[in-house]
Amino acid sequence: MNFDANGLKIRSLCTTCLISKHPLTGRTGPEHMIESTAIRYFREVTVRGSIKRAAESLRIAPSAISRQVQGLEDELSVKLFERGARGMNLTNAGHLLYRYAQESLTKLDRVRAQVEEFDSLQRGHVKLATVEGLLASFVSDFVVDLSRDYPGISIAVTTVGSRGVAEMVGRHEVDLGLVFGRAPRRDLIELARMRQSLCLMVAPQHSMAGKDHCSIKDLAGLRVILPDPSFGIRQEIDRACAKANIELDIYSETNSIAFLRTMAAKTGLGTFLPRNAAMPELVAGTLVAIPMRDKRLEATQVTLVQLAARNTTPSSLRVAELLVDRMKQQTD
Repeated sequence: MNFDANGLKIRSLCTTCLISKHPLTGRTGPEHMIESTAIRYFREVTVRGSIKRAAESLRIAPSAISRQVQGLEDELSVKLFERGARGMNLTNAGHLLYRYAQESLTKLDRVRAQVEEFDSLQRGHVKLATVEGLLASFVSDFVVDLSRDYPGISIAVTTVGSRGVAEMVGRHEVDLGLVFGRAPRRDLIELARMRQSLCLMVAPQHSMAGKDHCSIKDLAGLRVILPDPSFGIRQEIDRACAKANIELDIYSETNSIAFLRTMAAKTGLGTFLPRNAAMPELVAGTLVAIPMRDKRLEATQVTLVQLAARNTTPSSLRVAELLVDRMKQQTD
């Protein structure tokens, strides 16, 4: 590692491996195996304010600390401390090195936590963003099974539209994302796809409830409630209607899939969802799913995405593998 700042050159200060014993237990401490002795002693002097107090804290001879600090100053060709009657205070160069030392320690802690996850692949925290339509069945069932099989892996689930999912993945705010349709950004990679054909959803008493299937032409003038235009479902419906040159009678729009299902079940309004998105109502018999005979709407899919440049933790890698397997097993 090399960088210059205010004349201070820092070169490979954390590359010396050291196995040291804990002063009380006598056991080797993992926090001392990667970081160099010089940097560790330098940090202790900075925190304690003097070589004497640092030596007492580390339970080693003051001369050993003094040699390491002097070695750093010789290597960097700068003074790191102003030595006075009240102790040792960092110079400007010393402040820069201390900031580097603290940042390096933070990174080492992060790496250590990730390495520990490899020990059993049973621990970790994963953030998932998903379109709402998958919550009713697919995602909820997956999280239930994950909590049973991997109780040490926690998962945070955020629900937004497909565009929002892609943005959260792209900004490193989540580890994985489930979008409706294909990955909308070039910096995202597709890990798996799952077919999610769109169906017309209506209440059992609706005039179209008895149909085995319907075409786009059959929908002309149909009174519906639709997801707002930020949803991939809405975008597909709008394209299909425009291609067939028909118009729907749009009563209302919403950004809530749950509200869509409730309104379709309790009124004469129709809506469009994959079967998985309305599974509770389909099982309860409050909604009926009518397959759409349209190549575009039959081919709609959900895609698991990840940022291409992301450093994947073992726990997020494991969750991704489980999601890929679950998506492969899923039937439309």
